[in-house]
Amino acid sequence: MTQTANSFMQAGLAALNAGDVTAAIGHFAVARRLAPTEPGLLHSLAVLYRQERRWAEAWSVAETGLRLHPGDRNFAAARAAALGSLLLEQGAAAEARPWLTTALDQQPDWPEMLSQAAEAAYRCHDIASARRHMDRAVELEPDNRSLRMARATMLLSLGVWTPGLEDYEFRLRPEPGLEVMRNGLDAPRWQGEDMAARCLLVVAEQGIGDQIRFACDLRDLLPLCGRLIVECEPRLAPLLARSLPQVMIAVSRQQRAGNRHILDYGWLADYPRIDAWIEIGSLPLRLFQRGLLPDRHRL
Repeated sequence: MTQTANSFMQAGLAALNAGDVTAAIGHFAVARRLAPTEPGLLHSLAVLYRQERRWAEAWSVAETGLRLHPGDRNFAAARAAALGSLLLEQGAAAEARPWLTTALDQQPDWPEMLSQAAEAAYRCHDIASARRHMDRAVELEPDNRSLRMARATMLLSLGVWTPGLEDYEFRLRPEPGLEVMRNGLDAPRWQGEDMAARCLLVVAEQGIGDQIRFACDLRDLLPLCGRLIVECEPRLAPLLARSLPQVMIAVSRQQRAGNRHILDYGWLADYPRIDAWIEIGSLPLRLFQRGLLPDRHRL
């Protein structure tokens, strides 16, 4: 690789470290023009294009790499993965499966492709294969938030509560670069202990659609609590107040400031003292732990 090409590659790596994938692709693309046969550059571009879901470009780079380096299994896997992912995104799950299988034949322990293969199998109603692929992906990367959420979605749709509900808790893992601050919320998070003579706060999370979906569990929760306070999106407050007159309804106060998501609980001063709190999306898990089966059509 020429010194000039190497300098652009180093600039691309620096952009990646700064989280700027678009700039990194630009630098690597320039380096590729200066060193068109360099396998490391082609590998990097194929990975970045795939990361950005630019499947056609990922396929083109992999195809070039395979032509220049026919014995490189990584390029063969990348080409098949790009085609399979493109077909899957277009809704052609059955056509995508052979390509995804080819990618996995080249790289069997590839979590990203195992997840894609699981999705394709699920869409084709091959549940056994879908679960096998997804379980293997999670086994390889047990702390991967995206993989655990993908498995949660699949399992909950099938009514498989364990480990579906446990996987769904991974949504609470902070996103890279985002800090969540709950100001004025000093009580412990509810772990399922008896709340019959105590006050529980259910905090809002996600969007209004998710809050409506999980609000269905509040009726099951209500008999378990001495008092119940529910925080929600402002537009939802009138509906919940009418539907659940026994529940104290509060409107959430939150703002984004740079990389901080700040949730203000100063309003709790006007309510009874709370003993514990829980996110509304975690209610199905807590109720399941107490022997109440969720309704999979509501999840």
